[in-house]
Amino acid sequence: MSISERRKGLRGQQEVQRIVRDAGLTIRKLGGEGDALVDTASGRRLHLETKRQERVRLPEWLRQAAEEAPKGAVPVVVFRQSGGAWYAVLPFDDLVRLVS
Repeated sequence: MSISERRKGLRGQQEVQRIVRDAGLTIRKLGGEGDALVDTASGRRLHLETKRQERVRLPEWLRQAAEEAPKGAVPVVVFRQSGGAWYAVLPFDDLVRLVS
């Protein structure tokens, strides 16, 4: 990974962290690149895998998030391309549990 790609990724992580904090949630950065934990108001824990890349590789990123998520945490991939909006992708059954 080039230095410019690494910097872009770090800026993306900082953007996501700011969005989460501005929403009044607590976010804790983990040791892995792009990983963070968020505790929701409902008591659920989200494992965020942040990606700031032009080429979208959701299946790969979803596998990575699921493998790296701590036990009991919902794996969520948060991503955007240049000039685009942030999106979050998570397993559908976890989404249903989060909103019910």
